[in-house]
Amino acid sequence: MKTEAFCLLCLFCIALLTILPVEGREISVSSNPQAAIDAASPGDTLIVGPGNYEKITISKSLNLIGRDATIRAGSRDACISVEADGVNISGFLVRDGFYGIKLNYAKGCTIANNTVLYCTQPGIALLFSDGNTITGNNASFNGIVGEGWYGIYLSNSNDNLIAGNSAYGNGAYGINLFPSCSNNTIIDNVLQGNMYGLYMFNGCSSNLIRNNDMSRNTNSGLDLRINCTNNRILNNTIENNRVAGITLMEGSHRNTISGNLIQDNGRYGLQIQSGSDTCSINYNNISGSQTGIFLESNGNRVYGNRITDNAVSADDRGDNTWNGPYPQGGNIWSDYSGSDDMQGAGQDAPGKDGIGDTPYRISDKAVDRYPIMGGQVKSISVLDSQLSPTKARVADGIAVKAKLKSRYDLQQVTVRAFKSGVQAPGYCRLVLSGQYYQGTFSTALLDPGKYDLVLSATDARGAEIEESLGRIEVSAR
Repeated sequence: MKTEAFCLLCLFCIALLTILPVEGREISVSSNPQAAIDAASPGDTLIVGPGNYEKITISKSLNLIGRDATIRAGSRDACISVEADGVNISGFLVRDGFYGIKLNYAKGCTIANNTVLYCTQPGIALLFSDGNTITGNNASFNGIVGEGWYGIYLSNSNDNLIAGNSAYGNGAYGINLFPSCSNNTIIDNVLQGNMYGLYMFNGCSSNLIRNNDMSRNTNSGLDLRINCTNNRILNNTIENNRVAGITLMEGSHRNTISGNLIQDNGRYGLQIQSGSDTCSINYNNISGSQTGIFLESNGNRVYGNRITDNAVSADDRGDNTWNGPYPQGGNIWSDYSGSDDMQGAGQDAPGKDGIGDTPYRISDKAVDRYPIMGGQVKSISVLDSQLSPTKARVADGIAVKAKLKSRYDLQQVTVRAFKSGVQAPGYCRLVLSGQYYQGTFSTALLDPGKYDLVLSATDARGAEIEESLGRIEVSAR
Protein backbone atom coordinates (compact mmCIF):
# COMPACT_ATOMS: atom_id res chain seq x y z
CA MET A 1 0.00 0.00 0.00
CA LYS A 2 2.79 2.39 0.85
CA THR A 3 4.48 1.68 -2.51
CA GLU A 4 1.20 2.23 -4.35
CA ALA A 5 0.60 5.53 -2.50
CA PHE A 6 4.13 6.69 -3.27
CA CYS A 7 3.64 5.93 -6.99
CA LEU A 8 0.37 7.83 -7.02
CA LEU A 9 2.06 10.81 -5.35
CA CYS A 10 4.83 10.76 -7.96
CA LEU A 11 2.28 10.69 -10.78
CA PHE A 12 0.39 13.61 -9.19
CA CYS A 13 3.59 15.68 -8.94
CA ILE A 14 4.51 14.95 -12.55
CA ALA A 15 0.99 15.96 -13.67
CA LEU A 16 1.17 19.14 -11.58
CA LEU A 17 4.48 20.08 -13.15
CA THR A 18 3.01 19.66 -16.64
CA ILE A 19 0.02 21.87 -15.77
CA LEU A 20 1.67 24.74 -13.89
CA PRO A 21 3.65 27.26 -15.95
CA VAL A 22 7.37 27.43 -15.36
CA GLU A 23 8.57 31.02 -15.01
CA GLY A 24 11.62 31.86 -17.07
CA ARG A 25 14.71 33.68 -15.95
CA GLU A 26 15.24 37.43 -16.11
CA ILE A 27 18.47 38.23 -17.95
CA SER A 28 20.15 41.64 -18.28
CA VAL A 29 21.76 42.28 -21.65
CA SER A 30 24.30 45.05 -22.26
CA SER A 31 25.88 43.79 -25.46
CA ASN A 32 25.09 41.43 -28.33
CA PRO A 33 21.37 40.76 -27.86
CA GLN A 34 21.45 38.08 -30.55
CA ALA A 35 23.90 35.99 -28.55
CA ALA A 36 21.73 36.38 -25.46
CA ILE A 37 18.65 35.34 -27.45
CA ASP A 38 20.42 32.27 -28.80
CA ALA A 39 21.51 31.26 -25.27
CA ALA A 40 18.14 31.90 -23.61
CA SER A 41 15.48 29.32 -22.86
CA PRO A 42 11.82 29.64 -23.88
CA GLY A 43 9.97 31.84 -21.39
CA ASP A 44 13.03 33.88 -20.40
CA THR A 45 12.86 37.68 -20.16
CA LEU A 46 15.74 39.65 -21.65
CA ILE A 47 16.13 43.25 -20.49
CA VAL A 48 18.27 45.06 -23.05
CA GLY A 49 20.07 48.07 -21.62
CA PRO A 50 21.02 51.38 -23.25
CA GLY A 51 22.92 51.21 -26.52
CA ASN A 52 22.75 50.80 -30.29
CA TYR A 53 22.44 47.20 -31.44
CA GLU A 54 22.39 45.32 -34.73
CA LYS A 55 19.48 43.32 -36.14
CA ILE A 56 18.10 40.36 -34.19
CA THR A 57 16.07 37.24 -35.02
CA ILE A 58 13.87 35.57 -32.40
CA SER A 59 13.01 31.93 -33.03
CA LYS A 60 11.76 30.91 -29.57
CA SER A 61 9.17 32.19 -27.12
CA LEU A 62 10.86 35.05 -25.24
CA ASN A 63 10.14 38.40 -23.66
CA LEU A 64 12.35 41.31 -24.78
CA ILE A 65 12.22 44.62 -22.94
CA GLY A 66 14.20 47.60 -24.14
CA ARG A 67 15.65 50.17 -21.74
CA ASP A 68 16.87 53.03 -23.97
CA ALA A 69 17.89 50.38 -26.48
CA THR A 70 17.99 51.04 -30.24
CA ILE A 71 17.90 48.30 -32.88
CA ARG A 72 19.16 49.27 -36.35
CA ALA A 73 19.60 47.32 -39.55
CA GLY A 74 20.65 47.89 -43.13
CA SER A 75 18.14 49.04 -45.72
CA ARG A 76 17.58 45.43 -46.97
CA ASP A 77 17.28 43.73 -43.54
CA ALA A 78 14.63 43.55 -40.83
CA CYS A 79 15.66 45.13 -37.56
CA ILE A 80 13.70 42.58 -35.52
CA SER A 81 12.50 39.32 -37.09
CA VAL A 82 10.02 37.23 -35.09
CA GLU A 83 9.79 33.61 -36.23
CA ALA A 84 8.19 32.00 -33.17
CA ASP A 85 4.91 32.07 -31.29
CA GLY A 86 4.47 33.82 -27.95
CA VAL A 87 7.16 36.48 -28.35
CA ASN A 88 6.69 39.75 -26.46
CA ILE A 89 8.66 42.88 -27.43
CA SER A 90 8.38 46.28 -25.77
CA GLY A 91 10.25 49.53 -25.20
CA PHE A 92 12.63 49.61 -28.19
CA LEU A 93 13.55 52.30 -30.67
CA VAL A 94 13.71 50.50 -34.01
CA ARG A 95 14.88 52.28 -37.13
CA ASP A 96 16.45 52.33 -40.58
CA GLY A 97 15.85 48.72 -41.62
CA PHE A 98 13.99 47.29 -44.59
CA TYR A 99 11.38 46.17 -42.04
CA GLY A 100 11.23 47.50 -38.51
CA ILE A 101 9.57 44.65 -36.60
CA LYS A 102 8.50 41.70 -38.75
CA LEU A 103 6.33 38.79 -37.60
CA ASN A 104 6.46 35.87 -40.00
CA TYR A 105 4.08 32.94 -39.39
CA ALA A 106 3.93 33.96 -35.71
CA LYS A 107 1.00 33.65 -33.30
CA GLY A 108 0.21 34.97 -29.86
CA CYS A 109 2.86 37.68 -29.84
CA THR A 110 2.62 41.13 -28.24
CA ILE A 111 4.41 44.12 -29.76
CA ALA A 112 3.90 47.05 -27.39
CA ASN A 113 5.19 50.56 -26.79
CA ASN A 114 7.95 50.57 -29.38
CA THR A 115 8.95 53.44 -31.68
CA VAL A 116 9.63 52.36 -35.26
CA LEU A 117 10.99 54.99 -37.67
CA TYR A 118 12.55 55.48 -41.11
CA CYS A 119 12.33 51.92 -42.38
CA THR A 120 12.32 51.32 -46.13
CA GLN A 121 9.17 49.18 -46.05
CA PRO A 122 6.75 48.55 -43.14
CA GLY A 123 7.51 49.83 -39.69
CA ILE A 124 5.62 46.86 -38.20
CA ALA A 125 4.64 43.93 -40.43
CA LEU A 126 2.49 40.87 -39.76
CA LEU A 127 2.91 38.26 -42.49
CA PHE A 128 0.73 35.13 -42.25
CA SER A 129 0.52 35.87 -38.51
CA ASP A 130 -2.67 35.41 -36.47
CA GLY A 131 -3.83 36.25 -32.97
CA ASN A 132 -1.23 38.87 -32.13
CA THR A 133 -1.51 42.15 -30.19
CA ILE A 134 0.07 45.32 -31.59
CA THR A 135 -0.50 48.13 -29.11
CA GLY A 136 0.87 51.52 -28.09
CA ASN A 137 3.51 51.71 -30.82
CA ASN A 138 4.61 54.73 -32.85
CA ALA A 139 5.16 53.62 -36.46
CA SER A 140 5.95 56.82 -38.34
CA PHE A 141 7.99 58.11 -41.30
CA ASN A 142 8.40 54.65 -42.77
CA GLY A 143 8.41 54.01 -46.51
CA ILE A 144 9.07 57.63 -47.39
CA VAL A 145 11.84 56.78 -49.86
CA GLY A 146 12.27 54.01 -52.40
CA GLU A 147 9.64 51.28 -52.63
CA GLY A 148 8.08 51.37 -49.20
CA TRP A 149 4.71 52.59 -48.04
CA TYR A 150 3.55 51.39 -44.64
CA GLY A 151 3.41 52.30 -40.98
CA ILE A 152 1.73 49.03 -39.93
CA TYR A 153 1.16 46.29 -42.52
CA LEU A 154 -0.89 43.09 -42.32
CA SER A 155 -0.78 40.45 -45.05
CA ASN A 156 -2.81 37.23 -44.88
CA SER A 157 -3.15 37.80 -41.14
CA ASN A 158 -6.28 37.31 -39.06
CA ASP A 159 -7.69 37.79 -35.56
CA ASN A 160 -5.12 40.39 -34.53
CA LEU A 161 -5.64 43.35 -32.19
CA ILE A 162 -4.19 46.62 -33.50
CA ALA A 163 -4.89 49.16 -30.77
CA GLY A 164 -3.67 52.54 -29.57
CA ASN A 165 -0.89 52.97 -32.11
CA SER A 166 0.25 56.13 -33.91
CA ALA A 167 1.19 56.11 -37.58
CA TYR A 168 2.14 59.49 -39.00
CA GLY A 169 3.86 60.65 -42.17
CA ASN A 170 4.39 57.23 -43.74
CA GLY A 171 4.97 56.94 -47.49
CA ALA A 172 1.42 55.90 -48.31
CA TYR A 173 -0.50 54.07 -45.56
CA GLY A 174 -0.81 54.51 -41.82
CA ILE A 175 -2.21 50.98 -41.62
CA ASN A 176 -2.53 48.70 -44.65
CA LEU A 177 -4.28 45.33 -44.90
CA PHE A 178 -3.49 43.37 -48.09
CA PRO A 179 -4.58 40.77 -49.01
CA SER A 180 -7.03 38.45 -47.24
CA CYS A 181 -6.98 39.85 -43.71
CA SER A 182 -10.09 39.07 -41.66
CA ASN A 183 -11.49 39.40 -38.15
CA ASN A 184 -8.89 41.92 -37.07
CA THR A 185 -9.76 44.57 -34.46
CA ILE A 186 -8.37 48.00 -35.31
CA ILE A 187 -9.25 50.46 -32.55
CA ASP A 188 -8.06 53.72 -30.97
CA ASN A 189 -5.25 54.37 -33.45
CA VAL A 190 -4.13 57.82 -34.68
CA LEU A 191 -3.47 57.63 -38.42
CA GLN A 192 -2.62 61.11 -39.68
CA GLY A 193 -0.39 62.76 -42.25
CA ASN A 194 -0.13 59.72 -44.54
CA MET A 195 -1.52 59.35 -48.05
CA TYR A 196 -4.26 57.08 -46.63
CA GLY A 197 -4.99 56.66 -42.94
CA LEU A 198 -6.22 53.06 -43.26
CA TYR A 199 -6.20 51.19 -46.57
CA MET A 200 -7.73 47.73 -47.08
CA PHE A 201 -7.23 45.95 -50.39
CA ASN A 202 -8.38 42.65 -51.88
CA GLY A 203 -10.51 40.37 -49.77
CA CYS A 204 -10.21 41.94 -46.32
CA SER A 205 -13.45 41.12 -44.52
CA SER A 206 -15.19 41.15 -41.14
CA ASN A 207 -12.74 43.56 -39.54
CA LEU A 208 -13.76 45.97 -36.77
CA ILE A 209 -12.55 49.56 -37.34
CA ARG A 210 -13.56 51.64 -34.33
CA ASN A 211 -12.59 54.87 -32.54
CA ASN A 212 -9.66 55.66 -34.79
CA ASP A 213 -8.55 59.16 -35.81
CA MET A 214 -8.00 59.02 -39.58
CA SER A 215 -7.54 62.71 -40.33
CA ARG A 216 -5.33 65.08 -42.33
CA ASN A 217 -4.18 62.53 -44.89
CA THR A 218 -3.34 63.62 -48.43
CA ASN A 219 -5.88 61.28 -50.06
CA SER A 220 -8.51 59.55 -47.92
CA GLY A 221 -8.94 58.77 -44.26
CA LEU A 222 -10.22 55.24 -44.97
CA ASP A 223 -10.18 53.39 -48.30
CA LEU A 224 -11.59 49.89 -48.99
CA ARG A 225 -11.07 48.31 -52.41
CA ILE A 226 -11.75 44.99 -54.17
CA ASN A 227 -14.12 42.73 -52.24
CA CYS A 228 -13.55 44.13 -48.77
CA THR A 229 -16.86 43.04 -47.25
CA ASN A 230 -18.75 42.89 -43.95
CA ASN A 231 -16.44 45.31 -42.18
CA ARG A 232 -17.75 47.45 -39.32
CA ILE A 233 -16.61 51.08 -39.43
CA LEU A 234 -17.81 52.62 -36.17
CA ASN A 235 -17.33 55.87 -34.24
CA ASN A 236 -14.19 57.05 -36.01
CA THR A 237 -13.03 60.66 -36.43
CA ILE A 238 -12.31 61.38 -40.10
CA GLU A 239 -11.53 65.04 -40.75
CA ASN A 240 -9.63 67.28 -43.15
CA ASN A 241 -8.50 64.60 -45.60
CA ARG A 242 -7.66 66.15 -48.93
CA VAL A 243 -9.82 63.94 -51.20
CA ALA A 244 -12.35 61.93 -49.17
CA GLY A 245 -13.25 60.88 -45.69
CA ILE A 246 -14.27 57.30 -46.59
CA THR A 247 -14.03 55.59 -49.99
CA LEU A 248 -15.45 52.16 -50.91
CA MET A 249 -14.76 50.73 -54.38
CA GLU A 250 -14.80 47.62 -56.53
CA GLY A 251 -17.19 45.21 -54.92
CA SER A 252 -16.78 46.18 -51.26
CA HIS A 253 -20.27 45.07 -50.24
CA ARG A 254 -22.25 44.87 -47.01
CA ASN A 255 -20.10 47.14 -44.89
CA THR A 256 -21.57 49.01 -41.92
CA ILE A 257 -20.61 52.68 -41.57
CA SER A 258 -22.10 54.09 -38.37
CA GLY A 259 -21.52 56.80 -35.78
CA ASN A 260 -18.54 58.42 -37.52
CA LEU A 261 -17.60 62.11 -37.51
CA ILE A 262 -16.81 62.80 -41.18
CA GLN A 263 -16.03 66.48 -41.43
CA ASP A 264 -14.29 69.01 -43.69
CA ASN A 265 -12.89 66.51 -46.17
CA GLY A 266 -12.01 67.96 -49.56
CA ARG A 267 -14.09 66.41 -52.32
CA TYR A 268 -16.27 63.77 -50.63
CA GLY A 269 -17.35 63.03 -47.10
CA LEU A 270 -18.30 59.50 -48.13
CA GLN A 271 -18.09 57.97 -51.59
CA ILE A 272 -19.27 54.46 -52.46
CA GLN A 273 -18.84 53.39 -56.05
CA SER A 274 -17.81 50.66 -58.48
CA GLY A 275 -20.39 48.12 -57.40
CA SER A 276 -19.92 48.41 -53.65
CA ASP A 277 -23.53 47.59 -52.80
CA THR A 278 -25.84 46.91 -49.84
CA CYS A 279 -23.95 48.91 -47.24
CA SER A 280 -25.60 50.35 -44.13
CA ILE A 281 -24.83 54.06 -43.59
CA ASN A 282 -26.40 55.41 -40.44
CA TYR A 283 -25.98 57.91 -37.60
CA ASN A 284 -22.92 59.60 -39.08
CA ASN A 285 -22.20 63.33 -38.95
CA ILE A 286 -21.16 64.29 -42.50
CA SER A 287 -20.36 67.95 -43.06
CA GLY A 288 -18.17 70.50 -44.77
CA SER A 289 -17.26 68.67 -48.02
CA GLN A 290 -17.83 69.47 -51.67
CA THR A 291 -20.20 66.45 -51.80
CA GLY A 292 -21.44 64.96 -48.54
CA ILE A 293 -22.41 61.48 -49.82
CA PHE A 294 -21.69 60.20 -53.34
CA LEU A 295 -23.23 56.86 -54.33
CA GLU A 296 -22.52 55.09 -57.60
CA SER A 297 -23.75 51.76 -56.28
CA ASN A 298 -27.03 50.07 -55.37
CA GLY A 299 -28.98 48.74 -52.43
CA ASN A 300 -27.36 50.93 -49.80
CA ARG A 301 -29.52 52.09 -46.87
CA VAL A 302 -28.84 55.63 -45.69
CA TYR A 303 -30.72 56.90 -42.62
CA GLY A 304 -30.24 58.70 -39.32
CA ASN A 305 -27.31 60.75 -40.62
CA ARG A 306 -26.72 64.45 -40.05
CA ILE A 307 -25.74 65.78 -43.49
CA THR A 308 -24.95 69.47 -43.14
CA ASP A 309 -23.06 72.33 -44.72
CA ASN A 310 -21.84 70.46 -47.80
CA ALA A 311 -21.80 72.26 -51.14
CA VAL A 312 -23.77 69.29 -52.55
CA SER A 313 -25.51 67.32 -49.83
CA ALA A 314 -25.78 64.06 -51.79
CA ASP A 315 -25.31 62.69 -55.31
CA ASP A 316 -27.03 59.35 -55.96
CA ARG A 317 -26.28 57.70 -59.30
CA GLY A 318 -27.56 54.27 -58.31
CA ASP A 319 -30.68 52.81 -56.70
CA ASN A 320 -30.53 53.32 -52.95
CA THR A 321 -32.83 53.88 -49.96
CA TRP A 322 -32.51 57.17 -48.09
CA ASN A 323 -34.82 56.62 -45.14
CA GLY A 324 -36.00 54.04 -42.67
CA PRO A 325 -39.70 53.28 -42.20
CA TYR A 326 -41.95 55.75 -40.41
CA PRO A 327 -41.45 56.88 -37.67
CA GLN A 328 -37.74 55.98 -37.73
CA GLY A 329 -37.33 58.52 -40.50
CA GLY A 330 -34.54 59.53 -42.83
CA ASN A 331 -31.72 62.02 -42.43
CA ILE A 332 -31.16 65.58 -41.22
CA TRP A 333 -30.41 67.84 -44.21
CA SER A 334 -29.19 71.35 -43.49
CA ASP A 335 -30.61 72.61 -46.80
CA TYR A 336 -34.08 71.09 -46.38
CA SER A 337 -36.64 73.87 -46.84
CA GLY A 338 -39.82 72.06 -45.89
CA SER A 339 -41.98 72.48 -42.80
CA ASP A 340 -43.36 70.17 -40.13
CA ASP A 341 -47.10 70.70 -39.70
CA MET A 342 -48.34 67.18 -40.46
CA GLN A 343 -47.67 63.67 -39.17
CA GLY A 344 -48.16 60.03 -40.03
CA ALA A 345 -46.72 57.63 -42.59
CA GLY A 346 -48.34 59.68 -45.34
CA GLN A 347 -47.64 63.02 -43.61
CA ASP A 348 -51.33 63.78 -44.06
CA ALA A 349 -52.64 64.05 -40.49
CA PRO A 350 -52.47 67.33 -38.55
CA GLY A 351 -49.71 67.63 -35.93
CA LYS A 352 -45.92 67.87 -35.73
CA ASP A 353 -43.83 64.71 -35.57
CA GLY A 354 -40.26 65.96 -36.17
CA ILE A 355 -40.35 64.82 -39.79
CA GLY A 356 -40.67 67.10 -42.78
CA ASP A 357 -44.04 67.10 -44.50
CA THR A 358 -42.54 66.90 -48.00
CA PRO A 359 -39.74 64.57 -49.17
CA TYR A 360 -36.16 65.76 -49.63
CA ARG A 361 -35.29 65.25 -53.29
CA ILE A 362 -31.73 64.07 -54.08
CA SER A 363 -32.27 63.24 -57.77
CA ASP A 364 -35.14 62.45 -60.12
CA LYS A 365 -35.56 59.01 -58.54
CA ALA A 366 -33.75 59.31 -55.19
CA VAL A 367 -35.68 60.88 -52.31
CA ASP A 368 -35.63 60.89 -48.54
CA ARG A 369 -39.34 60.34 -47.81
CA TYR A 370 -39.02 61.29 -44.15
CA PRO A 371 -36.40 64.05 -43.71
CA ILE A 372 -35.77 64.73 -40.04
CA MET A 373 -36.22 68.29 -38.84
CA GLY A 374 -33.41 70.09 -37.03
CA GLY A 375 -30.19 71.74 -38.13
CA GLN A 376 -31.67 73.29 -41.25
CA VAL A 377 -29.19 76.09 -41.99
CA LYS A 378 -28.38 77.61 -45.35
CA SER A 379 -24.71 77.67 -46.33
CA ILE A 380 -25.25 81.25 -47.53
CA SER A 381 -27.95 83.52 -46.12
CA VAL A 382 -29.13 87.03 -46.97
CA LEU A 383 -29.48 88.90 -43.67
CA ASP A 384 -30.49 92.29 -45.05
CA SER A 385 -30.91 93.96 -48.43
CA GLN A 386 -31.77 97.37 -49.89
CA LEU A 387 -32.79 98.55 -53.39
CA SER A 388 -32.84 102.26 -54.19
CA PRO A 389 -34.85 103.42 -56.00
CA THR A 390 -37.48 100.73 -56.67
CA LYS A 391 -39.03 102.82 -59.46
CA ALA A 392 -36.75 103.95 -62.26
CA ARG A 393 -36.64 104.82 -65.93
CA VAL A 394 -34.75 102.91 -68.62
CA ALA A 395 -31.00 103.62 -68.37
CA ASP A 396 -31.18 104.62 -64.68
CA GLY A 397 -29.10 102.89 -62.03
CA ILE A 398 -30.46 100.92 -59.05
CA ALA A 399 -28.22 100.95 -55.97
CA VAL A 400 -28.06 97.43 -54.49
CA LYS A 401 -26.85 96.57 -50.97
CA ALA A 402 -26.92 93.08 -49.42
CA LYS A 403 -25.58 91.78 -46.12
CA LEU A 404 -24.67 88.09 -46.39
CA LYS A 405 -23.69 85.35 -43.96
CA SER A 406 -21.58 82.39 -45.06
CA ARG A 407 -19.23 79.92 -43.42
CA TYR A 408 -16.76 80.02 -46.30
CA ASP A 409 -15.45 82.94 -48.35
CA LEU A 410 -17.73 84.11 -51.13
CA GLN A 411 -16.19 83.91 -54.58
CA GLN A 412 -18.85 85.70 -56.62
CA VAL A 413 -21.91 87.80 -55.80
CA THR A 414 -24.08 89.06 -58.66
CA VAL A 415 -27.55 90.49 -59.24
CA ARG A 416 -29.73 89.77 -62.29
CA ALA A 417 -33.23 90.82 -63.32
CA PHE A 418 -36.08 88.38 -63.99
CA LYS A 419 -39.47 89.11 -65.58
CA SER A 420 -42.14 86.45 -65.08
CA GLY A 421 -39.39 83.96 -64.21
CA VAL A 422 -37.34 84.65 -67.36
CA GLN A 423 -33.90 86.20 -67.04
CA ALA A 424 -33.58 89.63 -68.66
CA PRO A 425 -30.40 91.09 -70.19
CA GLY A 426 -27.78 92.67 -67.96
CA TYR A 427 -26.34 92.04 -64.49
CA CYS A 428 -24.15 93.72 -61.89
CA ARG A 429 -21.40 92.38 -59.64
CA LEU A 430 -21.51 93.26 -55.95
CA VAL A 431 -18.30 94.07 -54.08
CA LEU A 432 -17.82 93.86 -50.31
CA SER A 433 -17.64 97.24 -48.65
CA GLY A 434 -17.78 97.17 -44.87
CA GLN A 435 -20.52 94.74 -43.87
CA TYR A 436 -22.44 94.97 -47.17
CA TYR A 437 -21.94 93.79 -50.71
CA GLN A 438 -22.72 96.78 -52.94
CA GLY A 439 -23.13 97.61 -56.61
CA THR A 440 -25.28 99.44 -59.17
CA PHE A 441 -27.66 97.61 -61.49
CA SER A 442 -28.23 99.45 -64.78
CA THR A 443 -31.68 99.26 -66.37
CA ALA A 444 -30.30 100.29 -69.79
CA LEU A 445 -30.98 96.87 -71.35
CA LEU A 446 -34.46 96.44 -69.84
CA ASP A 447 -37.81 97.05 -71.46
CA PRO A 448 -40.39 98.89 -69.41
CA GLY A 449 -42.10 96.62 -66.87
CA LYS A 450 -41.78 95.00 -63.46
CA TYR A 451 -38.72 92.89 -62.58
CA ASP A 452 -37.46 90.85 -59.65
CA LEU A 453 -33.80 91.51 -58.80
CA VAL A 454 -32.27 88.17 -57.80
CA LEU A 455 -28.97 87.80 -55.96
CA SER A 456 -26.70 84.84 -56.81
CA ALA A 457 -23.69 83.91 -54.65
CA THR A 458 -21.16 81.06 -54.64
CA ASP A 459 -18.79 80.22 -51.80
CA ALA A 460 -15.32 78.65 -51.82
CA ARG A 461 -16.81 75.16 -51.39
CA GLY A 462 -19.15 75.59 -54.36
CA ALA A 463 -22.38 76.11 -52.40
CA GLU A 464 -24.80 78.44 -54.18
CA ILE A 465 -27.75 80.63 -53.33
CA GLU A 466 -30.32 82.44 -55.44
CA GLU A 467 -32.67 84.77 -53.57
CA SER A 468 -34.92 87.65 -54.62
CA LEU A 469 -33.99 91.02 -53.12
CA GLY A 470 -37.23 92.68 -54.18
CA ARG A 471 -39.12 94.07 -57.15
CA ILE A 472 -38.41 97.15 -59.25
CA GLU A 473 -40.58 98.93 -61.78
CA VAL A 474 -38.99 100.35 -64.94
CA SER A 475 -40.72 102.92 -67.09
CA ALA A 476 -39.83 104.49 -70.44
CA ARG A 477 -37.87 107.71 -70.41
